[in-house]
Order: sequence, then structure tokens, then C-alpha cells
Amino acid sequence: MTELFRRATGCLQEAGWTYEPPLSTEDGVPSALHTAPETVVRWVSSFSQLSNADETVWFLSRRDYSNGAEDAFAWNECEHLSIQAATTDDEAVAVARFWKRHLPVLLSVRDGYEYLAVRDDGAVVHGAEPEFEEAVVVFSQFEDLLRYIIARPAARNDVIERLLFDASGTTLSR
Repeated sequence: MTELFRRATGCLQEAGWTYEPPLSTEDGVPSALHTAPETVVRWVSSFSQLSNADETVWFLSRRDYSNGAEDAFAWNECEHLSIQAATTDDEAVAVARFWKRHLPVLLSVRDGYEYLAVRDDGAVVHGAEPEFEEAVVVFSQFEDLLRYIIARPAARNDVIERLLFDASGTTLSR
């Protein structure tokens, strides 16, 4: 694990998150990660579990992207829900086109379904139900998300604070 990964997971643990080291028996890179940036592949490979205390928000691990994962939520759960909700072929095509460019890296079921995903240009976006594809950029690159977790700057990102640190409009101290 790189220093950036260690520091980010350490900060999440200080905030009450559960961290479990990666499983050593993992084989090749799952097909879902073949087009992901190398930093993202290394990040999801740096733990087997990384979730908040009540397991309602979690970063997806390398195992989650494997076809054989038997969790309650698939790594591409939001895409599945959107395709099921599509009422026309054109809507289904638009949903598929969106998700071809976005790789979920974090899922949340705390207050409805939400996600953070890495777009094919490296930007981190946030989306929520009911219109998962109406995503907004929260960081220009994945490493900025990790640096934010470490620094927790005075100028807070409300989406990230709420998802990762359960802030409900209050300032948290470290």
C-alpha cells in the first residue's frame, strides 16, 4: 500500500471505519477494472473491507468487482437499478453509455442509494437515486479524494463529509 493509501485508510479508521487488509489469494485483475486508472486498481486492491461502522457506506474492494462476489449489492448495482427503471430502449442505451464511462468506487445505502465513481477522464463524481446518471464532479482526480480524506480542509466538501464522516451540517473535529 502506498503512503497515500495508508494515510487515507488510517484517517478513515480514526473516524470509525472498519479496515481489513487485502486477501493474499486474489488472482488477476477483474474485467470490470481493466480500463480503470492504475491508482484506482491499486486502491481497491489495498483492502478487503473498508466501510463505516454500520456498514452503510463502503469503498468497493478488488473482490467486489469479481463476478463471483456474493454480496447483497453488486459493484454495479446503480447501473442495474437504472436499467430496470428505463422505460424505453433509448433510455437503456443512455444508461449503458453513462456507466461505460463511470466506475463506482464507493456505495452508500445510508440515506438512499448514492455512489462515488471514477469517470474515464479520472474525475470523481457523485450520484444519487433516483437519477444516478445526473452525477456531479466532486474531485478532478481520484488522488484528490484521498488527499481530502487525509487533510480534511477547512473548506469542507459537503458530499464527502456526509458520505465518509457522517457530518449532518456540523463541523467535525479530528
